[in-house]
Amino acid sequence: MTATNSIQSIMETTLETIKNSIDSNTIVGNPIKAEESVIVPISKVTVGFGIGGGEYNKNCKTETKCDTNFAGGSGGAITISPVAFVVVENGETRLISLEDNVNLVDNILTVTPRIIDKVQRILKHDSNVKFQEDMDNNGKIHKEE
Repeated sequence: MTATNSIQSIMETTLETIKNSIDSNTIVGNPIKAEESVIVPISKVTVGFGIGGGEYNKNCKTETKCDTNFAGGSGGAITISPVAFVVVENGETRLISLEDNVNLVDNILTVTPRIIDKVQRILKHDSNVKFQEDMDNNGKIHKEE
């Protein structure tokens, strides 16, 4: 087997495996029934892979025909990230995007130390602890300055 055929074989196997791993249900998930609603998850799929190989035979000269050894390999990764939900309820369809909540983790990390501090003071029976609303009606987190 020549190196070209070996690389081609590795590529075909890798691409076939990726193709079998991802189908339309990966991106548009199966509908979920919840009471009077139907929720359809929408995901983003990111695929990356690399393939390489080479021939080696220290006793073989390039001008002559000889059997060569071949080494090759491939690797890859697939990431599936939810990006939205399509919600069908009472004859109306709406899209709930998760992209708007990109700062959610940042907000949680901002608020968590304050919450831990308040809980610690409560556990120490500090009577000076005053609770304020950390979130407004829209679910946005207020940052104390």
